[in-house]
Amino acid sequence: IDWCIRAGVDSGVFTDVYVSTDHDGIADVAAASGAKVHRRAAETATSTASTESAMVDFATAHPDFDVLCLIQATSPLTTPEHFRDALALYEKASADSLVTAVRAHRFLWRVDEATGVASAKNYEPVKRPRRQDWDGELIENGAFYFTDKALFENTQCRLGGKTVLYEMPEHTLVELDSMVDWEIMKSLVLEHGYQPKA
Repeated sequence: IDWCIRAGVDSGVFTDVYVSTDHDGIADVAAASGAKVHRRAAETATSTASTESAMVDFATAHPDFDVLCLIQATSPLTTPEHFRDALALYEKASADSLVTAVRAHRFLWRVDEATGVASAKNYEPVKRPRRQDWDGELIENGAFYFTDKALFENTQCRLGGKTVLYEMPEHTLVELDSMVDWEIMKSLVLEHGYQPKA
C-alpha cells in the first residue's frame, strides 16, 4: 500500500489520505507511509463486503469532504501525475464521478451456456481489424475513482451522474489480485512504479 499512499500524498490534490482497515499491521504501514488511518467497521471488513459499504462507513465517520477519492491498494502503478491529471479532467468537465481505464486491444468472446456455442463480443471475425486500425476497448482498471459528495450521499455508489473517464497507460491494467499478478508486477514496478525523491 506504500506505493499508492505515497503517490496520493505527493500528488498534492488531497486534503487527507486515509487507509481504511481493521488490521493493525496495515494500519502501522499506512501511518508510516504518510496516511491517516480509519478503523473500519467489522461488517465492512469481511471477504464478502462490498467496496461501497466500506466507502459508506468511511464517509459517515469523515463527512467533511467535497469529493471522495477511492484509491485501490491493488493498483500500485498509480503516480502523482495520474491523480493530478484526472482531477483536472474531472474539474474541467464539472463531473459527478470519474473512472479510470486502460485502452486494450483484446478480442472478447462469450459462450452460450445452453449450447456451448462461442461468439465474438466486440468484433466481427470475418472483418477482424488490425490493432493499428482499431481503437480497442476501454477497460476499467480500478486504480481510483472520484465521487462527488452529493452523488455519493444520494446513491451510495462510486459512479453515477455525469461520469468522465481518465485513460491511464497500458501497464496500469495489472491489478494485484492473484499470485500471477504479483509475478507480473515485480518487473512493472521497477520500470513504472512511483519512486519518491528522498
